[in-house]
Amino acid sequence: MKRLTGLVILVFALIFSYQSFGYQFYGYPYVQKIKNFTLVDQDGKKVSLSDFKGKYLLVFFGYTYCPDVCPTSMLRIKETLENLGKYKDKVHVLFISVDPERDTPELLKKFISFYDPEGKYITGLTGSPEDIKKVAKQFRAYYEKVPLKDNPEVGYLVDHTAFIYLIDKKGIIRLIFRPANDDPKRIAQDIVQTMKFFGDAR
Repeated sequence: MKRLTGLVILVFALIFSYQSFGYQFYGYPYVQKIKNFTLVDQDGKKVSLSDFKGKYLLVFFGYTYCPDVCPTSMLRIKETLENLGKYKDKVHVLFISVDPERDTPELLKKFISFYDPEGKYITGLTGSPEDIKKVAKQFRAYYEKVPLKDNPEVGYLVDHTAFIYLIDKKGIIRLIFRPANDDPKRIAQDIVQTMKFFGDAR
């Protein structure tokens, strides 16, 4: 209970600080420290959150078989990167699969290439179901299989949280962008303003 109360106070303190900063954030201010984790990237290599130290991160939970939400959200993320201008190299994207049973590194690589042909700004991550579950729990990200009785070839879809999380250089979630607020220009503005707020926009 004390821990929850402390978190609530911290969130309100951050919101108050953001308001005093003189900028109305488009995303929802949030504070959550993410512990280091290790998954497998699209090249089959083990990658840890700590490998991106010094970068601001946009994190999205999705899967390659997703028929609509994921492609749309990833397109918005791609457009967000394009709107960052000179700050683009300070940001990296993590696409974390919520369908590790089907999302092999090879499939992730093919999927990511549509949004990052150079392979420079977006990393796809997969792993064991247990590892994915642990990571999703940190973000409070929900996902669940939905069987498709009428389409046995596909088998199932995955109902999942469609938030985009902004993590700062210290591994702390600072903003959450919900499906209702997915304007790439405004997300990019929020990222730059967050950098300025923490003295990282140079």
